[in-house]
Amino acid sequence: MKEPKVFSLTTPVGRREFLKQTGVALSAVTLAGMLGEILASCASITGPNVTHGTTTINVASLTSDGQFLVDSNVNPDGTPILVIRQNASTYTALSMLCTHQGCQVNPPSGGIIYCACHGTRFDLHGNVLSGPAPSPLTNYGVTLNAAAKTITVTY
Repeated sequence: MKEPKVFSLTTPVGRREFLKQTGVALSAVTLAGMLGEILASCASITGPNVTHGTTTINVASLTSDGQFLVDSNVNPDGTPILVIRQNASTYTALSMLCTHQGCQVNPPSGGIIYCACHGTRFDLHGNVLSGPAPSPLTNYGVTLNAAAKTITVTY
């Protein structure tokens, strides 16, 4: 087994060894900086902290299947809640935060929820149809109060 070289401030170092050590040190600093960027990007993929709670939303204006409303009064993840009437007794409540890089998606148009930042397309249940988003939009729990024409959204 080869013994490692030991250097001190008083040991003269040749030009070749100096350049080698400098190259190793610069590479280590570069890799450390890149690792920090990679870890920071991973944190942004998971999205912001989500508050937890419930809210009641009046859905009386949603009289036909496929109609939607955007409730900007409640922002559990920093974006409004998108409420879509699937049928008379089923409503979907979605986050408007794209799972790709956290842009706010547009309200539905032609049955498609579109993220203008990078082109991801979602269906009216929040499922990814195409694009770079890795997962569906966050789907919040919904409880219908048909008599009051309200839903309670749990996030």
